This record gives sequence, structure tokens and C-alpha cells, in this order.
Amino acid sequence: MGNRNALAIVATHLHFDHVGAARELVNRLNTPFMVHRLDWELRDIFNELATEWGFPKPELPEPTFIDDGSELPLGLKVIHTPGHTPGSISIVGDDFILTGDTLFEGSVGRTDLPGGNMDRLRDSVCKLYRELPDYFIVYPGHGPPTTIGEEKLNNLIIPMEACLGETGNNFYEQPE
Repeated sequence: MGNRNALAIVATHLHFDHVGAARELVNRLNTPFMVHRLDWELRDIFNELATEWGFPKPELPEPTFIDDGSELPLGLKVIHTPGHTPGSISIVGDDFILTGDTLFEGSVGRTDLPGGNMDRLRDSVCKLYRELPDYFIVYPGHGPPTTIGEEKLNNLIIPMEACLGETGNNFYEQPE
């Protein structure tokens, strides 16, 4: 395998199962650690959850803060997708999205942990449905990949029809 250079370590959110190796990776690869400020503000609460569940508390490196619209290396962009946590983000490429624990195949991330909010999660998932083409591949933080189109139709928790009653820019609404 050839030598590859990491350009950044980007956390979709700060739950321990996603950032346990962040400090080691940042130190080993000499890269910045990027996270949304709203999750950074809750890091101590998230770390308490790890120890309550019997996992080691992640030691996090100092971050660079990113938010909706931030540009990442390789032409990737950040979409703020709160709900699973207040600072959850998704990372968009040319024909794919990394959703962390926002959107899974047939499901969504849980909202019963500190900072979780089902209404915000629904708004975030609906935003992804509205703004991304159906062919976009979804790579979630857990489980197999899927597509935006598949989730619009078949997601058991938030299908596209759950988004139709929203106010705001919904391309399915007919002008009056």
C-alpha cells in the first residue's frame, strides 16, 4: 500500500464510539481535528456517558470548529444536521454523503441521549432529502450504505412523506 497523507480528522459528532481514537490519529498523522462547536460544548457530558456505559473516556485534541457550509479538504462540504446531537454534521462529496448517526439504512440516530432532539433530527433528515439528489450514496456511521432515494421511500422512522407537512422550502409544495 502506498503512502497516504491524511488532511484532517473530522468528527460527525462527539459520541465516544466515533472519537475514541481521535487524539491518537491527530498525533500520529499531524492533522487538525475538526468538530462542530455545539458538540464541543457538551464533550464532558458525552464523556460521562462513555464511563457510565463502561467505556474509556475519549481524550480529545483541541479542535478547529466547523459549521454548516464549511469547506473541508478534497472539496468536501459540511452540512449541520442536528438532532442526534446538537452539533451533528454530515459531510458531502460529489455523489455521496457521510451522515454519522443522522441517517442510517432504514432508520435514524437515537435522540434519547443528552442533547438529542427528534424534531431537529427530522428537520435535518428532511433537509438532506430536499437538498440532495436521490442517487447520492449515504455512508452512515453504522451499518450498510444506502441512497437518499431509497431512504425517502423506505426509511421506517423518517420517510419523505414525514417531511411534506413542513413549512419552508419544500419542493413538493404547490404554490398557492
